[in-house]
Amino acid sequence: MKNILETLINASEKAACVARSCCAGVTNEVLLVAEKFEGDANARFERDFKTIADVLAQEAAKTEIASDFPELAEHVRGEECSEIGGVRIELCDSVEGTADILQYLVAPAIAKRMAEAAHGDTDHKFCDNLPKDIPEIDTSDVGIWIDPIDATAEFIAGVQGHANADHGLPCVTVLIGAYLRSTGEPIIGVINQPFYDNGKGRVVWGINYKDMHEWGSSYVVESNEKNIILMSAAEKPEIADKFRQAGWEVKSLPGAGHKLLKVALGEAAAYIMSQGTTFRWDTCAPHSILKAKGGDLISYSTQIPITYNNEMDLESQDYCNKEGIIAYSDENTEEKIKKILKN
Repeated sequence: MKNILETLINASEKAACVARSCCAGVTNEVLLVAEKFEGDANARFERDFKTIADVLAQEAAKTEIASDFPELAEHVRGEECSEIGGVRIELCDSVEGTADILQYLVAPAIAKRMAEAAHGDTDHKFCDNLPKDIPEIDTSDVGIWIDPIDATAEFIAGVQGHANADHGLPCVTVLIGAYLRSTGEPIIGVINQPFYDNGKGRVVWGINYKDMHEWGSSYVVESNEKNIILMSAAEKPEIADKFRQAGWEVKSLPGAGHKLLKVALGEAAAYIMSQGTTFRWDTCAPHSILKAKGGDLISYSTQIPITYNNEMDLESQDYCNKEGIIAYSDENTEEKIKKILKN
């Protein structure tokens, strides 16, 4: 049986290669920014966007997963629909075929570069030192969530050279999470940070399945910041004030995946978003990693763990974590957070 963790890591790197290909040229045309409308847009933003890279990255990741596990092809879901600018994006059997589709949207040289990234060999560069004793997983009970380029606004600003310090490309992540269709429990997570270390990238993964709770990173940088909590700039001021008064340092960072990565790596103890502005594709992968480390990701309002086996083919807003989220690194942190919020 193929190693599904390795497949998800390679799929994330396919998406990462597409994202990085947008920084290889000298023109901003490559992004082909399109505005999302109605059910597809994130209600938090006055205007929400996607790029051709988002769509192609998702299709590249889906194709990689379906190639290794054909039985999962109908159970891989992502943030983006496969259409942009009136053109339906798909990976063809060859670079030339995919480039031909992309040429309807961007210049031929750009289309070829992006197609080569989507079809290229990842060299399995992040798959060394993976556990060899992963329990056999019944893929007939597995579903996949993909966020191909999380923090799209930061991605656009970074590629165009308009990002502020500590923003832009380093905040971009690729998120791929597996869950059990029977229960909705997250079981495998991969977070790929494509632009880490000047574009070398890094991957953090976690397995939360049966008796296996294990995680790893291609860069060993785990810290243990127990007094930092991350929040969105849009968070309610009174919530941030509760934590400051309790002696916590409150930090605001862009990108849900970026913030959740910080918690997974121990660079922050927790991340809170009291409003419904994150989605299943944002949280499935990080949730698996947090559970592998002894933490969890629960609803802000009900304090019940988020599950991921929603019906297929609903409107995007139906996959929103409507009651907010609390992501934390360990049970001790959970108790502290609940006590502060109660007060």
